[in-house]
Amino acid sequence: MATMIPGLLRAGAPPGERAVFDALRDHPGTGGWLVWHGLPIRHHETQIEGEADFVLLVPGEGMLVVEVKSHDRVEVGDDGLWRLGNQAPTPRSPYDQVWDNTRSIRQWIERRAYVAPYPIWQAVWFPNRGGELVAQLEARIDVPANETLTRADLDASRMVTSIIGVLRHGRSEIERRVPAFGADRPDAQDVAEAQQVLVPSISFHRTMAERREERQRSLREATERQEQALQYFAGNPRLIVEGPAGTGKTNVAVRAALLAANRDERVLLTCFNMRLEAELRHRLRTRDDITVARVHQLMLAYSGLTPPAGADDAWWNGTLPAATLAVTRAPGFAPPFTALMADEAQDLARESTLDVLDSLLVGGLAGSRAVLAGDFTRQDIYRPLSALPLVSDTANPPAPPDPANSRLEAIARRVIPAATMSLSNNVRQSPQLAELIERMLHTEFYLGYDRGVDEDEPDEPPLTIHRYRDEAEQQAALQQTLLALWDDGWDPPEILILSPRRASAASRAKGAVADALAHHDGDANGTPWGTVHAFKGLEASVVVLTDVDGTTPQWEDLLYIGATRATERLVVLTTLDEIADRAPLPGRSEW
Repeated sequence: MATMIPGLLRAGAPPGERAVFDALRDHPGTGGWLVWHGLPIRHHETQIEGEADFVLLVPGEGMLVVEVKSHDRVEVGDDGLWRLGNQAPTPRSPYDQVWDNTRSIRQWIERRAYVAPYPIWQAVWFPNRGGELVAQLEARIDVPANETLTRADLDASRMVTSIIGVLRHGRSEIERRVPAFGADRPDAQDVAEAQQVLVPSISFHRTMAERREERQRSLREATERQEQALQYFAGNPRLIVEGPAGTGKTNVAVRAALLAANRDERVLLTCFNMRLEAELRHRLRTRDDITVARVHQLMLAYSGLTPPAGADDAWWNGTLPAATLAVTRAPGFAPPFTALMADEAQDLARESTLDVLDSLLVGGLAGSRAVLAGDFTRQDIYRPLSALPLVSDTANPPAPPDPANSRLEAIARRVIPAATMSLSNNVRQSPQLAELIERMLHTEFYLGYDRGVDEDEPDEPPLTIHRYRDEAEQQAALQQTLLALWDDGWDPPEILILSPRRASAASRAKGAVADALAHHDGDANGTPWGTVHAFKGLEASVVVLTDVDGTTPQWEDLLYIGATRATERLVVLTTLDEIADRAPLPGRSEW
């Protein structure tokens, strides 16, 4: 009997896959075979990811990738569309699907090991249809011969022979173009090497933080609206994605970069923030075919300049881009990228920055593949204060300019034509925490939660507001907050302390609080802390937001950004009655 990986049938597998699984597992003629069921293909050649229903490694014969179609109804109309069961018509046949999966697996093996000394071939299995289907399908020019299995091939008297027959046909087809394979390959060593190349065994013990990260990652990847954005990108070379914090814009940008790189595009994934750049690099650390760099780092690299001491906005957004454009617009300069993905794109929407990005792309912003994701309404905190209106007539103040429209319009003028879509479903926080944040901010920016009940949801509300009257009370509140979080089992590195300004409560901390703080960026033993600006675009399990006193310019925007960094717990230290009394929040207290 075959060795099945995994040993149990995956939950929700269609009846046809169950029949194939049982037949391969129980047949005495499959001894020594290695069979993967539901093998995810994260490094797919034509899409973000794929899945092979079965991959069979048959000693002495080769590897067979199988796509199973359990439908009773199989039709191909005069319009060229395939209709399988109740699924929507599609021009992509199951043979196209299994061919792409096979090519992805073959190229993965070649990149990680060697050219396989045995055939890697493919077949489509219709376990609910009889053999008459084969002749009908093979009468079409777009259906290959000898790559179709049916219900008859499930019979124990012919299953092994049918599978080996497909592999031998594949061997003869491949050997028409490449040197002959060894007659006895794959052998036992080939089987062992293939298992290590495709799915090497790993043993580790997960910490609670890793479990939380796994849960958050699965939530991000499962968001239906994000998948729609990726489908938009597949059909539209330029896409602008809008949405509030926590709706998965970063995930869209990362996965769009992967999709473009899988199509052999030369991809630039850029942003404004240094820590966000580090996070994006970490996510894509195994992909050498994607360049991750914040926009000012790119300018420094191409211009050759070094920032002067005390470099101001005029230098960063005037002198530096001008020097960069002198290089990238010079005769003979070849733009290095064919695709651009931008996260927190509202921070990049200056004309000088867009000029630089335009010069680095083959065809410019209007002629290359691009996805620009941003929160153009609530997270535009890098505009200079001089851009805000001056109020001379307090009785009739002028209407402030809409920065969201100006930033979005600046991008839309360059990325033409571009499809646009909005993300509104929160995939960062639990529904309970997200609802409490909305109540605290006295606004609604999430439109729903496509998630079930979280069995790990805490009994106590995940948002706490502490009111303080002076710095001594804030320091006491910060210390009590950290002690309570430690008692609840949170490790210091899982807690992030943020402030709307550099002169923060954390910067003035003493005693136990100071001892717990990270001494430098990347300190794995302490609690990280800093400004909301520095951690924009990132997230943490627990966020403690200090110095919420209404004296910092744009403090409401900064409160929104800081609060929405939290994924599981949020603590706010404030002097403002309008925050503390805005809603009857359980857990609110005074010191």
